Amino acid sequence: MSELATISSAELRKLSQREFVTGLSEMSPSAIDRFKRMRKLSAEHTEALTTFLRQHPEKRLTAQNSKAPAAATRVKAKTKSSSSKPQSKPVAPKQAVDDDGYVQLWSRVRAWWDGEELAPSAAKTAAKKPRMQIDPADAAPVDPVADRLQIIQSIWGEGNSLPGGASMTLNLLDAAKPSADTLIADLSGGLGNGVRHMASTLDATVHGFERDKDLAAAANKVSEATDFAERATILPYDPRQLDKVLDKDRYNIIVAREFLCFLDDRKQALSVIGESLCPNGSFVFTDFVLANRATENKSVIEWRQAEPSKAYPATVDEYRELLLELRFDVKSMDDITGSYVSAIQTGWKAMVESLKSGSFSRTYVDTLMAEGQIWLARSRALESGQLRVVHGRAVMQRGPKRSLTDAMSID
Repeated sequence: MSELATISSAELRKLSQREFVTGLSEMSPSAIDRFKRMRKLSAEHTEALTTFLRQHPEKRLTAQNSKAPAAATRVKAKTKSSSSKPQSKPVAPKQAVDDDGYVQLWSRVRAWWDGEELAPSAAKTAAKKPRMQIDPADAAPVDPVADRLQIIQSIWGEGNSLPGGASMTLNLLDAAKPSADTLIADLSGGLGNGVRHMASTLDATVHGFERDKDLAAAANKVSEATDFAERATILPYDPRQLDKVLDKDRYNIIVAREFLCFLDDRKQALSVIGESLCPNGSFVFTDFVLANRATENKSVIEWRQAEPSKAYPATVDEYRELLLELRFDVKSMDDITGSYVSAIQTGWKAMVESLKSGSFSRTYVDTLMAEGQIWLARSRALESGQLRVVHGRAVMQRGPKRSLTDAMSID
């Protein structure tokens, strides 16, 4: 990184703040000054440079710093020629400009997400003089539910509560070939944008169900205010009691996103789903699965610990066996981990951007970090390769499968 001044603009833009600051630390004051004047820096790099110079005054281009090498040479020569003369008392260096170590909230969140640490001096001083963008607790009434809903939508987009947005849910249905007369049940309705998007785009009726009561209430309120009030409902439900909300032989398509792995009796849930599908109806789902049942690395263990609900992830092969046992015809089981992780990263970049303006209550920050801890653990487990995201589609076969040894009769 010593050649920071010579790298291309494209390479410079790709540097993380940590790499950028490391490069600055290896440059002389005059080189930094020339670099600052000659290169066009991004807003993030400009801020990092300003912070770096504030924390390292010896790297600023001053008369003292610019003459330091020559002065050192003269002292060395003088020592050789007349060592008997008393040495002059060194001039005390200027005191560093007072730095309270303040790092903006968005920078802190980004560094935390990226696994980076703040500079020790900044972190130490910040602990003495906290100056984060946080309002006093009594500055405004606290509404934890409203804070959480705002945070979720800042990450995933208005009306969304999962990575990929409304379009991802619609894309999952492509192979099921939904039409205008299709009746769909969405067991992961969230804040309802996906449900409403399916209803409007497909001209279909969608019954949305959401296990989080707060999300369901907010989602249905929005649906009731639209033209899709009757065709895009979102109601709360208990995933362990699917038979209470799904009628038998009713739905053409049932959608479920990332929730089956949190059920201790996945077989019972899939059995109800199968009974609720019309003949040849499709079950379309995404879920977290284990790459290997025999081994779990540190990231997967930390993911289990971070989840609000206990996780019971299966493997792809276990899913296939269970679906076949329940008379599903498994059409596809695709690994979508790469696109899913990319969607998580995109969502958190949007969250960081939203923190660059405004002030935030302590409750808001605490809620943000709690939500972030879940998704950070998921992201790291997925990036480790031991946890994957699978997109499956299975068609319900009506009637028992016949064996070649079964008796046959002709009426």
